Amino acid sequence: MIRTALILSVFCGLLLPSMSLAAVKEYHLTIAFEKVAIQGKQAQGMTINGKIPGPVLRFNKGDLARIHVTNKMDVPTSIHWHGILVPPGMDGVPFVTQPPIAPGTTFTYEFPVRQTGTYWYHSHSNLQEQSGLYGAIVIADEEDKQHADQDHVVLLSDWTTDDPHEVLRTLKRGSEWYALEKGSGQSILGAANAGKLGDYFYRELQRMPPMDIADVAYDYFLANGQPEITLAAKPEETVRLRLIDGSATTYFHLEYAGGPMTIIGADGQLVEPDNQSRFLVGVAETYDVLITVPDVGAYELRATAHDGSGHASVWIGSGKRHPASDIPKPNLYQGMHRGSLADLFSLTPAGTMGMSDSLVEKGRFDRPGMMGMHDGMMDMHDMDEGASDPTPDPMNHMMEKSNGAEHKPTTHMNHSPPPESKESAIEGMHSQHLSSMSIATGQEYKTSDSTSVFSGRQYGSRFGFLEADISSRKQLAQEGSMQRPGTPYPSLRSIRSTTLPKNRPVREIRLTLDGDMERYVWFLNNKPLSETDHILIKEGEVVRFIMINRTMMHHPMHLHGHFFRVVNGQEDHAPLKHTVDVAPMSTTVIEFYGNEVGDWFFHCHLLYHMKSGMARLVHYQDFQPNEDVQAVRPQLYGDSWYAWAQADFLSNMTEGVFSMSNTRTMFDAAWEVGWHEVEKTDWEGLFTLGWYQNRFTSFLAGIDVLGEGSDAEDLRGILGLKYLLPLNLDFTAWVDTEAGARLMLEKDLELTPRLALHGEVEYDTHDKWEGAVGLHYMLRRDLSLIGKWHSEFGYGGGISLRF
Repeated sequence: MIRTALILSVFCGLLLPSMSLAAVKEYHLTIAFEKVAIQGKQAQGMTINGKIPGPVLRFNKGDLARIHVTNKMDVPTSIHWHGILVPPGMDGVPFVTQPPIAPGTTFTYEFPVRQTGTYWYHSHSNLQEQSGLYGAIVIADEEDKQHADQDHVVLLSDWTTDDPHEVLRTLKRGSEWYALEKGSGQSILGAANAGKLGDYFYRELQRMPPMDIADVAYDYFLANGQPEITLAAKPEETVRLRLIDGSATTYFHLEYAGGPMTIIGADGQLVEPDNQSRFLVGVAETYDVLITVPDVGAYELRATAHDGSGHASVWIGSGKRHPASDIPKPNLYQGMHRGSLADLFSLTPAGTMGMSDSLVEKGRFDRPGMMGMHDGMMDMHDMDEGASDPTPDPMNHMMEKSNGAEHKPTTHMNHSPPPESKESAIEGMHSQHLSSMSIATGQEYKTSDSTSVFSGRQYGSRFGFLEADISSRKQLAQEGSMQRPGTPYPSLRSIRSTTLPKNRPVREIRLTLDGDMERYVWFLNNKPLSETDHILIKEGEVVRFIMINRTMMHHPMHLHGHFFRVVNGQEDHAPLKHTVDVAPMSTTVIEFYGNEVGDWFFHCHLLYHMKSGMARLVHYQDFQPNEDVQAVRPQLYGDSWYAWAQADFLSNMTEGVFSMSNTRTMFDAAWEVGWHEVEKTDWEGLFTLGWYQNRFTSFLAGIDVLGEGSDAEDLRGILGLKYLLPLNLDFTAWVDTEAGARLMLEKDLELTPRLALHGEVEYDTHDKWEGAVGLHYMLRRDLSLIGKWHSEFGYGGGISLRF
């Protein structure tokens, strides 16, 4: 006992002086609801110290950070320190590392500053990040010898005047409204206009939904809280820009009108300099670049939203303005490789893409790089006009030996889509300094006459023929071309060796990234967060994540509490990052050393994907969180319910449905009432409880009630299934308690982004054949004009309302 006390006293004597030498850097952050207006459009926002973005938090390595966060809202909140190495209890993730910060209370985060570079912070509660709860972190780096006359942080973000919860409900409802609003609609006549009618119907044959690379239509894209800002700089000065993508869902293409950008850091970590003219930055990533201001004028750094719906402008210098060039919109009609007949008629969504679970388990897609739709290849036969020629994909050669372990060989990929050119594969940037410019509470920002800042939702009120169709854009280019390059990962090279400890056990974890755009559910290994426990790892082992993206979306995957190596062909100098983009139909491999014991969140940083299930808890064996965290941990796995309804009112009939759903469970109450060309009003009510298996298959059980006038003539129990057939035909079949059965087929054909043709046919053993054909013209998100012929109720016209 005496010996133990002596050892403890000696340990404290050695430890406490070093802690006392650390400078305490203290900040007070107050979170509140505030009205925010941009270009006259006002919305409810959430501010930090009265502004969006919040204040820059500056530290030196070795400081003790002490940050008091006061919640003046009437809902719980939190702050996560993105990319900062902190003790588990200070990471700021509700139900993982702490209980939420309750309304009217203050929580103090305190942690030693162990690193240097540029990072950022944001709320990790619900959808609050979308409403403005984010800011930059700057940690001084004495090792960084890069010269710069000016030093600025540019924090990029996206802004919607809609309530974020309404945004998510709109996505869950399966609406194409956002694609229409931002001019990314797709249709049969649009495909014909683009010369891609064959590609359109082949996509339908593959049972794929319309392509898009971003989910939400945004009002504005912001730099430091405004659509357009100016940074002072003199001719010939070197300016360091510390770029942070703090958006909820938006990737950005970056380009500087004054010449190339030299990337010197990525995710706060220094990399060898590399000149780039244009590159893609993923959500939650940071890059540091050096630029040189030309002799005369102000030159634009433009951040163009990945879907091309808008941009934010940063003007550097003074005088005549020189804008950056426009980036072509993505050609969303571009077809994928024609798979085999077996793929087309596979029973599962992954199977139709040639990436079935069985092939994944065999390690077929473990190698980093683009997979494609069949045999590990993407089709290169049909490049867009103006797109660059295909070049070898450097990601195909990124697998390497590391940490005394070697990946098992897999099928080599022979072809890939055109990757980044050398000019477009740049190294990350080292972010540290945020401009003091921000949007104050209620302040309206007015753009100058010399720039073209516009709303990203401009097509919702335009009704020209095919005006909302992507085929009507002036320029289109293929993803991965020189005009629309990808991320700079192939050339990111750390300035120092990043090898992990040798001869340590290696834990290899294979993760598929899966989802359903129409139902808007997102999975890891085909399961949402609500259905899982955790990913188990152990202290002292090397952990390797093999992430296989089986969706057509980019996913920025973020691991809390760690930096990881991105296996990118740079061998011992692979870059360290905290967030990595996993491109569509591709594999990304990361690895890290298990030395940060705790519970850490791992998730897609597209806010609505994370909220819809694409997340996991990474748990170190034998770690026990605090009791207050254990008490609230079950709430992490909650599965939210969403409700919506549609009602059609026509001159001959009315029909509609009310739906409630979480990830797997669906409740529907549908009705059909007709009075035209029948002796008595004929009606049917259908009440079902369904179970979602995957994008193709779901099961249902319920009650079918039929009647005439005020009399209910039949009440039957039903049991059946729904299945998506090739050409996106919706098939429903059930048997009932009266030994009967019903078969139904439904199909929507988008003639234009606003005009759709709907057809349905059913055979019921009791009532025989029934069918209907109708046209729907979308006026607004919640209103359409409809005309319909029904086999029993004849012709009619009216409106369709969506709630």
